[in-house]
Amino acid sequence: MRYLTGMSYLQAEKPLSNLPLFLAAGIAVVILIVLGTWQLQRLEWKQALMTARQTAVAEEPLALLPTGDVSTIAFRRLRLTGFYDPQIEFHLSGQSLTGTRGMSQAGWHVVTPFHLADGAVVMVDRGFVPYDLKDPSRRAPVPSGVQSIEGLIRPPGPRGWMVPENDLRQNVWFTLDPEAMARAGGLAGVVPFTLDLVASSAASDDWPRGGQTRLDLPNNHLQYALTWYSLAGVLIVVTGLFARARRRAASRTTEEAHG
Repeated sequence: MRYLTGMSYLQAEKPLSNLPLFLAAGIAVVILIVLGTWQLQRLEWKQALMTARQTAVAEEPLALLPTGDVSTIAFRRLRLTGFYDPQIEFHLSGQSLTGTRGMSQAGWHVVTPFHLADGAVVMVDRGFVPYDLKDPSRRAPVPSGVQSIEGLIRPPGPRGWMVPENDLRQNVWFTLDPEAMARAGGLAGVVPFTLDLVASSAASDDWPRGGQTRLDLPNNHLQYALTWYSLAGVLIVVTGLFARARRRAASRTTEEAHG
């Protein structure tokens, strides 16, 4: 009995330290705050990106084929006159179309070479077709003769690490690559960007259906930031309550030992 009383007395004199608890919780809180701040930075970046796209689309259309680096004029409208190549088209996989009732339909984007009078070739994303209309023979033929079109300039972007390689043999593309498309189609003079056909350049009830460029991007970064900050706040409160409960338990043990 004296031995147990002595042990209780030692525990009362040397209660468990809260320092490791505070240290671990502090590191976790810092990580959560960093994640929340990063999401706020992403929010600012995403908003600037959408603003830049909307501003570019609102500007006057270009009438001449741009040369050099087109990244500074991405999403600018461009008007061209030429003719489509009816023998060649490429199919961009993983696309969808949202109808007026909010229902999404999976399918492809059809990319067709567009020849200009000076010999240049522009890969034109003519828009969406459902999966069962991938075969050109099952939809309206490519417009023939000289055409005047309008589209949005789209410089090629990097392939994401989760995006498959383009399957040239099956003519299934996961990223738009004008140079690779030109090699696959045996074409020369292809410009280093694609053109997204706007809706006014195609009939609204026909396929492919243009005007599919997304100017508003998914933007949930504020919710993510608030989630990380909330978790940091909850962790601080829980750690404080746990430390206080431990301190009260230690105080009761000391009183019982001295009592």
